[in-house]
Amino acid sequence: MIIKYSKIIFLCAALLCFCSFLDVAKAASIPDVPAQSYIVVDSDSGRIIGSRNPKEKLPIASTTKILTTILAIENIDDFERKIEVPDSCVGVEGSSIYLKAKQRVSIKDLLYGTMLRSGNDAAETLAAYAGRNSDEGFVFMMNEKAAELGAYDSNFMNPHGLSDENHYSTAYDLALISRHAMKNEMFKEISSAEKYIAESMNTIFYNKNKVVYQYEYGNGIKIGYTKAAGRCLVASAEKDGTEIIVVVLNDNNWFQDSYKIFDWAFENYKSYSIVEAGQFAGKTSDGKPVFVSDSFSYLMTDEEKEKVKFEVKMTAPHITDKDNKSVCGVYNIYMGDELIHTGGLNLQADN
Repeated sequence: MIIKYSKIIFLCAALLCFCSFLDVAKAASIPDVPAQSYIVVDSDSGRIIGSRNPKEKLPIASTTKILTTILAIENIDDFERKIEVPDSCVGVEGSSIYLKAKQRVSIKDLLYGTMLRSGNDAAETLAAYAGRNSDEGFVFMMNEKAAELGAYDSNFMNPHGLSDENHYSTAYDLALISRHAMKNEMFKEISSAEKYIAESMNTIFYNKNKVVYQYEYGNGIKIGYTKAAGRCLVASAEKDGTEIIVVVLNDNNWFQDSYKIFDWAFENYKSYSIVEAGQFAGKTSDGKPVFVSDSFSYLMTDEEKEKVKFEVKMTAPHITDKDNKSVCGVYNIYMGDELIHTGGLNLQADN
């Protein structure tokens, strides 16, 4: 059974009220930017709405630290703990927060120092601690995490992004890693900060990422630069519940280009809630009500919104899902002929 999106709203009465479909204008073309590689994605659904050479393997400079930071957050329990800076982490070339050997610094300050000031010494210290005093161990963890997230065209050799011919990623992979990182509340809080008081170091870190204070809707995430990589930026912005992530690699006009893309995205796209967990989806052959098991939102233009269809495929209750509910089929959501989501159907609604 396939139902047009306009009928889903009428039948279920639980979706957002959309504006009229009349006189829908086509979305404008994405602005032309000179980046060697770029990608534009919906942070929620992962939909790609623009790209150039998104899978070209390139050096990525300090955008590497996105993975370093989220990996440290996920593997360290106490962020207030003060740790001793190893001798090997002092005097790392490039950006620095000027750590000294055996200085005791809180992990939280190191996380902020890594993201806001792009401190290579801070990244090395986090890697040494989270990797159990093994830089190689942490690098293994980085590559393992990248593969887990589907970032198959990446290879990491260090936690900071200093040039190494075997250290590379792609705009596509960076978007995958960044979407994952931005779902973590602490990472997002760090990434969005304009400044931070590092109490254990008695100093203030100001964010090098201008997006968070220069662009009206900016909320993250990381810049990077080396001669080999050029200017690299992963930027995020959120407006009216729609969050967009832009990755530009080797782009001399990195900030302004990302702003142009954000303006275009917010002008032409919006994240719409298509179904919500517990929403009524129909009845079984014996009259029992059936409900949607999960929520799903998708980034669309007004024109695309007209093309959304909802398909229900019911079966006899046959297994029990992880929430101990009877499963009785699946539903599919299409945009035109493209399948964009598949979810389950349950006999019990969420309370």
